[in-house]
Amino acid sequence: MKQFCYVIVNNAGHSWITLNGADTSAPREQIAPILPQLLQEGWEPVRETPMGGGTSHLAHSLILLEKAAAKAMTPRPAKAKK
Repeated sequence: MKQFCYVIVNNAGHSWITLNGADTSAPREQIAPILPQLLQEGWEPVRETPMGGGTSHLAHSLILLEKAAAKAMTPRPAKAKK
């Protein structure tokens, strides 16, 4: 099963999570750009969508990221003794 999250990034280098399918309780620094951190954590870009900048000089893009969900380690049942 995969996890998905959306990140908005602008041409000034700022980025932030908009919708997160991962652990939303994890603390994240709001000042630092989040995209480089997510890429280091193994998230991979799937699709980018330009969003424009409206009346601002900034241009924004919406990026969909995915990551394979961590598999929980389940102990194997003990073998029956003969």
